[in-house]
Amino acid sequence: MKIRNINFLVVIVLSIVTLGCSDILEEDAKGLLTPDQFFTNQDEANLALNGLQARLKTDEVTGQFMLFYQFLGTDEGVVARDGIPANTTVGTYDFNTSNSEVSGIWQQLYAGVRDANLVLARVAQSTSLSEDEKSATIAQALFYRAHFYYRLTTIYGDVPYWRDEIDIDAVSLLGKTSAATIQTEMVADLEEAIGSGKLSTGRWNQSGGRVTVWAARMMKAHYHMWMQQYDKARTELIEITQNSPHGPELGPYGEIYREGNDLHNEIIFGVEYLVGVASSNIHNGAHPNGGSEGGGSSPAGKAFSELGIWTRAGTVTLRKGLADSYSADDIRLAYNVFDSHTLEDGTFAQFNHIYIPKFMRAKVPVADPLFVNPEANGQSGAPNRLMLLADAYLMLAEAEFMLGGSSEASLAAINKVRQRANVPALTTITLKDIQNERRWELAGEGFGRKTDLIRWGLLEETVLALPAIEIAAGANQQSIDRAQAAANIIAGAPEGKYQFLPIPFDEITKSKDLGGKLEQNPLWQ
Repeated sequence: MKIRNINFLVVIVLSIVTLGCSDILEEDAKGLLTPDQFFTNQDEANLALNGLQARLKTDEVTGQFMLFYQFLGTDEGVVARDGIPANTTVGTYDFNTSNSEVSGIWQQLYAGVRDANLVLARVAQSTSLSEDEKSATIAQALFYRAHFYYRLTTIYGDVPYWRDEIDIDAVSLLGKTSAATIQTEMVADLEEAIGSGKLSTGRWNQSGGRVTVWAARMMKAHYHMWMQQYDKARTELIEITQNSPHGPELGPYGEIYREGNDLHNEIIFGVEYLVGVASSNIHNGAHPNGGSEGGGSSPAGKAFSELGIWTRAGTVTLRKGLADSYSADDIRLAYNVFDSHTLEDGTFAQFNHIYIPKFMRAKVPVADPLFVNPEANGQSGAPNRLMLLADAYLMLAEAEFMLGGSSEASLAAINKVRQRANVPALTTITLKDIQNERRWELAGEGFGRKTDLIRWGLLEETVLALPAIEIAAGANQQSIDRAQAAANIIAGAPEGKYQFLPIPFDEITKSKDLGGKLEQNPLWQ
């Protein structure tokens, strides 16, 4: 056993002492373990899986930085404060190879890969675990590794690839493997996990927050959609929508976000916090920035005060073009668009920016407050909802469309979502219809808008069109200026440059110093 890996096992155990052994969501760990004791029983293997889940909670992986990367710089989101915070530049194209968020995402994802490889190797070597216990642990660890590599290959493109337990410094000696090769092997791993029969067939909220067979099928479907393997994606998505305990019906849209529903039945997989422990600050970015709204004495400031909405970051707000594109009858409008409020004295407060009630964890929307007891600043139990039943239906609609055009199957899938939103059913369908529906339904959710735009080949043209759309929609000047700034960066760069992040400068330097083979992405050289 390598000393570095021994040390890492200690770090895993120490870092997850507050997480459960058999139930990630509720139970405390039963005690600290030393490396030579590790994986002598199922509780110890569960502790290791808790460590992999904990990797998903890091901001750079699924928290605020990833939201900034996926949401900002698209036709969904814009920063609503006077200055652009440094940690949002990863989403607005104003970064270079030395950007700390570019390297932060890289480091955390590769730490996850390292951890998953270590768990897989240790479980396989265990002489104490039963074969059933080994198989169950391996199936879940394969999911986590596939998740980390999905992020790496869709964000950075071709990247270093390894599947074994090796010293982390040795990774710097590796060159890049094609994203297609990595993705193909991850799909095979997910097939192994699904075929093992050891993943729970219940809902995520019935399984202690652990990986279920439906989460593995969703992860596999995401890979297939990225690789344009629509027939294989369809197979997985039909299973999820028709045969999983998450479906087939979609409930009221607002219930997914209501107080007490953090573990809603439609969440197929999420990144959660312990039940009863409010430790996330993910909602801070969705709250207004006081200065951007004129301060506490302004009509907007008074409106926020009346509603008990504290002011904070203002980094996650909606594009005016998106807000205006919702149909007036669309139920999702109220939960995604909050741009004004009539005060108790009759004063009308028009906000400078458009806030997103479903993320605010406060007494909004006014017509149907999602929270009676708003969460405190920096103290939220909000999960990251990575995989949702509605996303499965919309991917199914897209897969069916790519295979058979405007077919009954494609229409049935998209209309399932539209019916819940109270908008008319479509009688014919285009790819643009599906793209729009994903934008209305999943704003700020799932694996992200930027990933969608990149896989559709629409990132550049979408960003370039934003200034005109925002002007036509009557967005404020700051939002228009930020749309123009993003468009200028894209227009001045080689085509495709911003479809992938650069390999962090420090990683390239380290590789060269060690005589390694890691090279920069071509358009970033």
